Amino acid sequence: MKTYNIDADICRKNSGCTKYDAIAPFIPKGHEVIPLWIADMDFATPPFVLDAIRKRLEHPVLGYSIPTDEYKNAVINWMKNQYNMEVSPEEFCYTPGIVSGIYKLLQFLTDKKDGVLICPPVYPPFSAVIRNAERTLVEAPLKLENNRFEVDFDLLDEKLKSAKVMIWCHPHNPGGRVWSQEECAKVVKLCRKHNVMIICDEIHADLTFTPKKHQPMVLSCPEAAQCVITLQAPSKAFNMPGVVGSQLIVLEPELRQRLFPYLENSGLQIGNSCAFPAIASAYNNGKEWLDDTLRYIQDNIAYVREFLSSQLPMLEMIEPEASFLIFINFKALNLSDEELNRFLLEDAGVMLNPGITFGTGGEGWMRLNIGTTRKRLEQAMKQIKRAVDKLLSK
Repeated sequence: MKTYNIDADICRKNSGCTKYDAIAPFIPKGHEVIPLWIADMDFATPPFVLDAIRKRLEHPVLGYSIPTDEYKNAVINWMKNQYNMEVSPEEFCYTPGIVSGIYKLLQFLTDKKDGVLICPPVYPPFSAVIRNAERTLVEAPLKLENNRFEVDFDLLDEKLKSAKVMIWCHPHNPGGRVWSQEECAKVVKLCRKHNVMIICDEIHADLTFTPKKHQPMVLSCPEAAQCVITLQAPSKAFNMPGVVGSQLIVLEPELRQRLFPYLENSGLQIGNSCAFPAIASAYNNGKEWLDDTLRYIQDNIAYVREFLSSQLPMLEMIEPEASFLIFINFKALNLSDEELNRFLLEDAGVMLNPGITFGTGGEGWMRLNIGTTRKRLEQAMKQIKRAVDKLLSK
């Protein structure tokens, strides 16, 4: 069994990466900041993915590319082995990223001003893409019960009356909830009741922690195939978001016959030359690497849990059931959202994602990306501790 050096300390500055190189305008002059915000990891992309890209680049022509049989079979086998989901080549297509896929789906499924529902606090591009598409944002906020996000089904039932499409995040970002089959089925049945289509973002599914098990929403109940469009990608699990490649899965034949030609005519099914071999290699070779990475992430979560409990008990975290993101409640510091963000940047020297950007329910929270080396994470937590101690001593 091969093991991987997940803990390697890699300098990412000046590589053109968003996480490190796009933050300069937000950093006060003269300050050093540890960036633990946008959801990519500091771990090296798996060597077998890089090898697949290198092999493709040995060919001297980077022409238009089609989805290869290797790519299609890798997706089919991954969905079968990971989720016991039978998918045929005709039932999915490539799309360059989840957000661009959502945008085109909204254009296909809705008209301007139609209502699109989300359950905040949730991934900020959901609300952004709704507004950018000139659709009407409808919210059915989640409830926080026992430090765990839950669906307010009565509220959802009411709000769905004003929506034509719902965007669902499974597992949930930023709360890390792996929604149960029963919860997903209940959401599906409410959407069917109100004739609402579901766009289900399952990009964090491969990062689900044992004993939890991710089940695709489209398999949650018999009715789901009629109304659920699944978006899935290897980019989070295998730390390859720069490849920009995702799959859009539609099990309902009539919908598929209308949707896929629309996407093809939009140019959305044209992949870059490296996307198909990279995705295929991730799925064909990635199980052991992913298992190692999940263990490292869980160790980092345990470290943050213990650190907060012993050193910063006034800050509470939601225990994630998937992914490398932790939602932390900073309300005890009695700072406004603007003050909290400035405090962490200037006084603590760390950059997290402000909870307010995730919408209703995110006020006073921050999202911490722990997909980094333990050394960097420990330094960040110590800096937060020193800053909080100084703040509370005033």
